[in-house]
Amino acid sequence: MFDGIPVHFLAAPDRLRSTTLFWFDARRLASRISALRPDFVHAHGTEDAYGLAAQRSRFPHVITLQGISFHINRIMSLPWASRARVVELTEAICLRRARDVIAKSEYVAMRLQEKFAHLTIHRIPNTIDSRLLEIRERKEPNVIAFVGTIIPLKGLDLLGDALQMVRSKMPDVTLWVFGDHKDAPSEYEQGIKKRFRAILGERVIFHGTLPNMEVARQVGRAAALVAPSREEMFGNQLVEALVVGTHGIVTEGTAMAENVVRFGGGIVVAQEDANALAQAIITAVTNPPHLPVAAVRKKIHDYMGPEVVARHHYNLYLELLNRS
Repeated sequence: MFDGIPVHFLAAPDRLRSTTLFWFDARRLASRISALRPDFVHAHGTEDAYGLAAQRSRFPHVITLQGISFHINRIMSLPWASRARVVELTEAICLRRARDVIAKSEYVAMRLQEKFAHLTIHRIPNTIDSRLLEIRERKEPNVIAFVGTIIPLKGLDLLGDALQMVRSKMPDVTLWVFGDHKDAPSEYEQGIKKRFRAILGERVIFHGTLPNMEVARQVGRAAALVAPSREEMFGNQLVEALVVGTHGIVTEGTAMAENVVRFGGGIVVAQEDANALAQAIITAVTNPPHLPVAAVRKKIHDYMGPEVVARHHYNLYLELLNRS
């Protein structure tokens, strides 16, 4: 039980899942769903067996699109013989059969509509943890923060190019990184860490994986959150930074840019433009923009507070149940 709600866990094997197109996983999950006999099934994501299992269960359902592989894979130019390409295939199978899906941003909704025009798309954002609204931290003016996994999609190599320019003008700039893997970093992550240390020396700190509230408090101390992603479907890290009063620096053509426009509190720079990213960092550190924190928080709470998002989901569930 979690806060009075029964929670069921179902273990999954760690081998041969994608190579079997998640067929066995979907069958196992659908069997458990059938045994529970729910009124409604909400599948979070198509990057695994969740959407396929919801469809196989035959219960009324909706699928949340937290990421769309067909778009991510196109940006990253991944090899065909990879797990990501298998997921793209199973995602296409799932979405061709789907009817109702939830998009977390207009960015996602537009790309879904282009490729799967038959879908009925419901726009419901992610919510925020209400505890974020209570965070008030003293700023450390020379600090910028990055939150996320260290993968090419997040643009850390571009941040490295920008930091070389920033460091030549601002030797005291410090970078805090949250979300790195200390025990088993990928080859890409190892290269990024080596480069950041060569540029910043002791002024780069890798915090690893911390509890969400601790990350939020630390980000609240930074002058800016830097998120140079090449693709981002929503960008919780940006929204949380805005809630705790930290300026956001994001790249255009992502859902994060959509949220900067919606809420304020940040700046949008061009994709793959290290010069623009460097200038945005320098401005944020040397001449911090005035952030109307209270106004930004209110906009975020009114748009995606827990009660608001819960009500959207509840109304959608009723609509789909009545239709079925």
